Amino acid sequence: MDRDTISHVIEINAQPDEVWRALTDPDQTRRYWYGALNRSTWQPGARWTSESADSELYLDGEILAVDAPRHMAHTMHVAHQPRAAAEPPSRVTIEIAPRGEGSVLVLTHDRLGPATREYVTGGWEHILGGLKTVLETGQPALATM
Repeated sequence: MDRDTISHVIEINAQPDEVWRALTDPDQTRRYWYGALNRSTWQPGARWTSESADSELYLDGEILAVDAPRHMAHTMHVAHQPRAAAEPPSRVTIEIAPRGEGSVLVLTHDRLGPATREYVTGGWEHILGGLKTVLETGQPALATM
C-alpha cells in the first residue's frame, strides 16, 4: 500500500445503523474518540469538527459523500498540531456492511502527508477498538488527547 494510504478493517457485533449512529453522534464519539465530540449535519458539503468539550478544535474537514448507514467520505485536517496543520487535508472513507449478526467496517485514510500520517499512526486502531468496545459492551473506552 502507498505511504499516503492506511486502511483498517474491524468486525463489530452491532448492526450498521448502530455503527453509523456511534460514528455521527457526538455523545457517542466522546466515549471512544479520545473524549472528542464529532459534530456535523453529515450532509455532503457540510463541515465536520472534532473538538473537546470546551470547544478546542482538534480536527475539521468537509463531508464529501454520505449514504447512511453504509458509506461516508470526508476530508480531515489536523488543526491543533502545527506540522500536520501545515499540510493539505487528507481523506477518510468509511464503508459499513452487514456481516452475520454484526457489521464489518472498512476505513481507508488516504492523501496523507508525512506529518498527518505520523499524527494518525496508532490513532485509528485506538478509535476503532474503542468504537467496538462501546458498541459491544456499552462501556466507554476513554482516553484523552
